[in-house]
Amino acid sequence: MKTFSKLLSFVLLLMLLACGDRDPQPFEESTLFLRNKGADMPIWVKGNRASDKIILYVHGGPGDCAMCYRYHLKGLETEAMVAYWDQRVAGTSSGKVDEGTLRYAQFSEDMGYAIKLLKKQYPGAKIYLLAHSFGVELSWQYLTSGTHQQEVAGLMVVNGMFSFANWLAAVREWALREAQKQGNTEAETYLQAHPVTPENAATIEWEPIYRWMYKLGGNPVSLYDDGKYLINYAFNSPNTALAQFTHGKAYSYYGNVESRRFEKGPFLKDIRIPVGLFWGVKDGVVPVEVGEATKKMLTNAPVTEVRFAESWHEPFITETDKFTRAVLDFVR
Repeated sequence: MKTFSKLLSFVLLLMLLACGDRDPQPFEESTLFLRNKGADMPIWVKGNRASDKIILYVHGGPGDCAMCYRYHLKGLETEAMVAYWDQRVAGTSSGKVDEGTLRYAQFSEDMGYAIKLLKKQYPGAKIYLLAHSFGVELSWQYLTSGTHQQEVAGLMVVNGMFSFANWLAAVREWALREAQKQGNTEAETYLQAHPVTPENAATIEWEPIYRWMYKLGGNPVSLYDDGKYLINYAFNSPNTALAQFTHGKAYSYYGNVESRRFEKGPFLKDIRIPVGLFWGVKDGVVPVEVGEATKKMLTNAPVTEVRFAESWHEPFITETDKFTRAVLDFVR
């Protein structure tokens, strides 16, 4: 018995020595939790922990998810850490959230705390925002408030708007061009009869215009067309359909009131951090003309542009390798 105990001790000692000699693992796998105003929001940090750069992915929606896009963003983790943050009432976030908190100002506050939490966990790391769609609105809200630009090293804008009025006018123009090109007289008649102006953007029925854009091919690509993605989503993601797809009803005020007031155009001249404009040029959801208008507003920021000729609203799905290179080039 004593001999067995000595042998076991010797084996354990060898294992400890082997572990001690092993180089540190190069990749980070950690989960942080942000609790604020009733929301419990997870932040999954993945990627190269030897890097001093963190890409904070600001997902779209509203009410979408972060980790379900890791399937297409994982290539970024070779050279940087990527923080996948589920916003309040989105993805797998939980808690007892008052729908009255679903306002741009609150999302901006949440983002600020997410950035502080990452900086506390990874002192000295530079934070880069990678914002898509609705996430772009949140990023402009955050960066045009107070001294928040000092907290981040750069912003990558992926098919997102800075102004509701500018956006809806661009969607209507995109749909009208497509209706004429495709010979869809019903769509053309409706869109001709419903022009969008800065004066009527707050009151016009935007949903019929948006629906026509989709019917005319504004974003025909779906995540769920990829069988490998579906397997990954089911078995290698914290998200569930039950969690992700039950959030929409909470955003009625956002769609009817809050988003219609969104106008950051006059403030973009104050942006001085580097901005990358990454656009799928076929997109009808947020047409490339919105990107062109964004660039004109950024008069004091260093701006780089990358266009994805074969992509719609989510270029990281349709041109994944090119998108990965563009993001890593930006943060380098």
